[in-house]
Amino acid sequence: MTDSLSVLLTNDDGIDAPGLEAVYDRLSETHDVTVVAPEENQSGTGQTRSWGEVEYDERHHGYAVKGTPADCVAIGVAALDLDPDVVVSGCNDGPNIGAHILARSGTIGAAMEASFLNYPAIAVSMYDWEYTPGSRYDPQYETFTTAADAVHDLLPGFVNDDFLTTADYLTVNAPAAGQTENDIFRVTRPTQEYELEAEFTERGVNVNDKFWNELFERDVPDPEGTDRRAVVDDEISVSPLTAPHDVAPGVTAGGLVDL
Repeated sequence: MTDSLSVLLTNDDGIDAPGLEAVYDRLSETHDVTVVAPEENQSGTGQTRSWGEVEYDERHHGYAVKGTPADCVAIGVAALDLDPDVVVSGCNDGPNIGAHILARSGTIGAAMEASFLNYPAIAVSMYDWEYTPGSRYDPQYETFTTAADAVHDLLPGFVNDDFLTTADYLTVNAPAAGQTENDIFRVTRPTQEYELEAEFTERGVNVNDKFWNELFERDVPDPEGTDRRAVVDDEISVSPLTAPHDVAPGVTAGGLVDL
């Protein structure tokens, strides 16, 4: 029997998102979960914090915040006096993979905020091969159950330092429910692949990230051990990351710059 943990649960898709509800239901089977989530969709806000006053009110399972995912973590800890064993962010509607995406994602931004406040955190996202770029996509609650199970399975071992002990937070990308028969957890690093292409029109220029076109064509150059390769192989990608933005290896801080 797993010991019950106190969990602060947030996301960037908004408090009424089915991905958050799926994670809440699964974690609540074992743990004490309090939701502090944005009132509305805050996708792409990264670790942005709001300036000035931020409003919040009680909602089912917790609180709705008129702010960003990072605001939610800050309010949970500083205003609501929560002292969670772990912060969970998600489940996001769509994957969060690639090093260049980390700072842009509100899902991961909440986990980073928690890490700077010295709380372990897990950011979880779901990828679905039923989605095609440019199409309308409206995933239902059941789509997120594999991702919710993945968080539930990872949570106690990560919090108790049984594995991945040097990580400040995990970013997890799991397939939509029913897309794989064998749930393989792969420890990964965010891929460094990043390439842009420009499309010129009469009204201006549209700059596209070719990274996503390659992903949905499932034709990627990434080697095994990267998050995008794990996703293409229908695995559960687990990237153990650190938050402090340390000085580059081999550099000693404190001296003058010798140009």
